[in-house]
Amino acid sequence: MGLIAVDERKCTQCGLCARACPAGIIIADEGFPRTVEKIEKGCITCGHCVAVCPTAALNNCRMAPEECQPLAADWRLEPARLEQIIKGRRSIRRYRPDPVDRSVLEKLFETVRYAPTGGNSQSVHWLVLLDPEEIRRLTSIVVVWLRILLIRGVPGVKGMLKAWEMGADPILRNAPHLIVAHGAENDQAVNYSAIIALTTLDLAANSFGLGACWAGFLLQAANNYSEVYDALALPPGHRMCGGLMIGYPEFEYARIPARKGARVTWR
Repeated sequence: MGLIAVDERKCTQCGLCARACPAGIIIADEGFPRTVEKIEKGCITCGHCVAVCPTAALNNCRMAPEECQPLAADWRLEPARLEQIIKGRRSIRRYRPDPVDRSVLEKLFETVRYAPTGGNSQSVHWLVLLDPEEIRRLTSIVVVWLRILLIRGVPGVKGMLKAWEMGADPILRNAPHLIVAHGAENDQAVNYSAIIALTTLDLAANSFGLGACWAGFLLQAANNYSEVYDALALPPGHRMCGGLMIGYPEFEYARIPARKGARVTWR
């Protein structure tokens, strides 16, 4: 068959599939939906045509209706509930030593893999460090880079090094686990896709009782110190796009701290 097949017994000719197609490949101006064959190759396999059909009448050759999980009728969160989730999220810098079972992280990625990506490229790759000792070794390599920066007179480094020498970890916060998002260097969209995916992961972690914090110092080191890339051992041609420390928080927060008001220009 071609790109799509329509079950004419089920199709109501509502035209939603054509209206939802971001590439304009499907048309439904008269009769049953059909594709513009010349531009079928522009399909990004987003599945919108299949997902929007209320009667499961449309079958995309790359994605059948039975492959798409039905949405629950009450899937949308009330604004007040969502507000609590977003405002209640904190950057967690102190963790319990308890390891997170791999099965829990796998369930987390089952959600995160649905984060939007540029052109539905789904090109974000993940590295998960489960061994705290490996994370500690990675931190020590970043410390070497910080010492180089100290010699160069970069401000703000001395305090971090002092904290490290006193037994603290100002870089990866003694987190039990580390998640790194990476992608191909020649993929212009992967950095943005990875940031969206990491943000999704950061928010979703809370539902599993987990806390996370962005590994900004590690990212800076990875972009400026080759030894960090060697330690990460990413696939050839890949770059680190961002990372999150993750684990069970040492304590919970009881209130939402104040923040600046939204700076919005209305036109």
